[in-house]
Amino acid sequence: MDHTAHNPAAQDLHPEADVRRQRRNIPVVIGNLKATGLNMPGVDSAYRAALFAGATDEMAWEAARRHELVLIGFPDEISDTATDLSKVESMRKRRQALIDTCRALPNPFALGADVQVAA
Repeated sequence: MDHTAHNPAAQDLHPEADVRRQRRNIPVVIGNLKATGLNMPGVDSAYRAALFAGATDEMAWEAARRHELVLIGFPDEISDTATDLSKVESMRKRRQALIDTCRALPNPFALGADVQVAA
């Protein structure tokens, strides 16, 4: 049963025209986020959800970065059981490099951001 059909507040919060516009813009948002260095699946959803919740563009981009970091995980979460220890150490170093790269990305919406570097 569709409860939103009888809930005018939900219809007011999510006008069809806005939802359609956002759907059309998904490839653009994904492309823009990838151009700034955020590549994990779902970063666009995190960005759009933060904007919907009232975040600035700068904070929405940080929400997308947080999502990326959550998906990357942490090096110590890679188990060394039943795996070649040299491979485990290599995997941990790779994961740490991904974390370091993500954290070093400039936020293109931050005041004074070097957009050339971000792009």
